[in-house]
Amino acid sequence: MGRPAFTRFLAPGGDRGVRWGTEFATWDALLRTGRDRSRLVEPGSAYAVDPAGGLDAIASLLAVATVPDTVLVWASGMKGRELLPGLSAVECPVREDRPLWAVATSGSSGVPKLAVGHADSWELVALHYEQAMFPGGLPPVLATCLPLQFSAAFFMTLLPSLLLRRDLVVFPAQDWEPVVAAAARDEVFVLGVPALAAAACLGMTAPVDMRRARLFLGGGHLSATRVDLIRSRFAGAEVANLYGTAETGAIAVDHDPGHNRHVGPPIPGKAVWLADADEHGVGAVAVAGPDCCRYVWRPGEGVTPNPGYVTGTDYARFDADGNLCLEGRVDGGEKLRGVLVYPRAIERHLLALDGVADVRVLVQRPDNGLEHLVAKVVGRVGEAEVRAHCAALPEPERPTRVECVPESAALAAYSANGKL
Repeated sequence: MGRPAFTRFLAPGGDRGVRWGTEFATWDALLRTGRDRSRLVEPGSAYAVDPAGGLDAIASLLAVATVPDTVLVWASGMKGRELLPGLSAVECPVREDRPLWAVATSGSSGVPKLAVGHADSWELVALHYEQAMFPGGLPPVLATCLPLQFSAAFFMTLLPSLLLRRDLVVFPAQDWEPVVAAAARDEVFVLGVPALAAAACLGMTAPVDMRRARLFLGGGHLSATRVDLIRSRFAGAEVANLYGTAETGAIAVDHDPGHNRHVGPPIPGKAVWLADADEHGVGAVAVAGPDCCRYVWRPGEGVTPNPGYVTGTDYARFDADGNLCLEGRVDGGEKLRGVLVYPRAIERHLLALDGVADVRVLVQRPDNGLEHLVAKVVGRVGEAEVRAHCAALPEPERPTRVECVPESAALAAYSANGKL
């Protein structure tokens, strides 16, 4: 028989554990519960754990992870034979002589899929993030308001806090008080998205002291408008822009965001290169590392293996300082009335307009056949300003419909994972 995904903690823990809303349990207590539940788990089988289940979900994760050669499917909505609430035996088409993990993508493409990788690399993932992201050492507290089923929250908060026994705080997006309280006592790493952090700031009546907090925000544009807002309310906080995908884990970090020129250099120890680069140095972002998936599983469609590395969804180039500059999505070109347009390039143009906090551009194809290029803009701008700014673009790239939303009312326009 092979090995389990979890064999040991990598650091002494004492009373460190998980605070999920109003509930708290130490890592030792969660491991005891998980080992008790592991009697329901058979070696070599696949199990789905619903990450929305709070502390029970983490105990069930440990139940699966402590049994050899299992497949842990860390995702909501999986159909299978229920063993306990939030824990089900499922069928997984990927089979190897090693334990496996499967985590959900954000779903922003509209196609649900799971990234699948080797779970016996979890220790390496945790140690890599500790050294690459925190050269001074992993903070005592890691916190997130993101759904834990998504890979960023799983790899950057759950795994390091579990294996290295740090406090994990899972808090609701509308209430950052648990983070403020933690930052009053300890150094805190906070993983979020720009829209949710901005909404929290707008709901505050006065600035709070966040000198011990490091905010890593990914999954969306981090404009100068939002950087200024966050820094004005979370006084003293370090703000960084994180770039990555579910299939690759974290790729790059920009520690001085707000300029929208690049997403920072690749994180140390992560192999990042540009596949099939053209004469301008622009190619598809390709990544290899311990948190990169080995397969992509689309339930109902099958499994696609990766050739030892992952080619991401974006084109990019490196600037003279080694920063990664995104140049649009691999699948980003769309035909609009017979002309190829690139919505991501139009978004970058709009982000240069003063007062724009976020933007989404898409081609809309209603049933009547009349295609429109639609721009949804968040910030302190109106439709006339947006149209005037877009006059510099070629005519086919100028939005035909513009929807402007003030930052104070923008939260309802975002999905649960912070996508506009």
